[in-house]
Amino acid sequence: MKVDNRLNTAKLKIYYMIMLAVIFSFSAYYLFENERNLFFKSMPFIIGILALIYAVLLIRKSNYFYFEYIGNKITIRYYTAHPFLRNYKAIEIQKAYFHDYEIQKSLLGLRKSIQITIKTPKGIFKYPPLSISLLNSDQYKNLISILTELKQ
Repeated sequence: MKVDNRLNTAKLKIYYMIMLAVIFSFSAYYLFENERNLFFKSMPFIIGILALIYAVLLIRKSNYFYFEYIGNKITIRYYTAHPFLRNYKAIEIQKAYFHDYEIQKSLLGLRKSIQITIKTPKGIFKYPPLSISLLNSDQYKNLISILTELKQ
């Protein structure tokens, strides 16, 4: 069983790059052009709206999230959806060590994250929260059902 949001992550990466290009090109046009038409006068407003949307997407902290459960091993891979400064990470957990999970919602439900807890002979360990904001409803339900099954 697996959950993978590669397509949503790729779309968001493209949106990030397009928005950065548009913000940069509109800013350059506004700084170096001397026209004084209606479009030129509304340029700061357009740049501000695009920058606000970009900031909200950054605050949301969307991640690529890959969850796979095969045999007695759980594999989780994740990295930021932002196109720059990516840090690829992976977690492998034995089924016997899986203890619990917790879904956390913040920023009025815009940011969803999951925190996985394992129980080893040395004690209980909580992994840092992983963003699952980009999962669609089917992927989210599938992930919850897999984790609930593992918890029992």
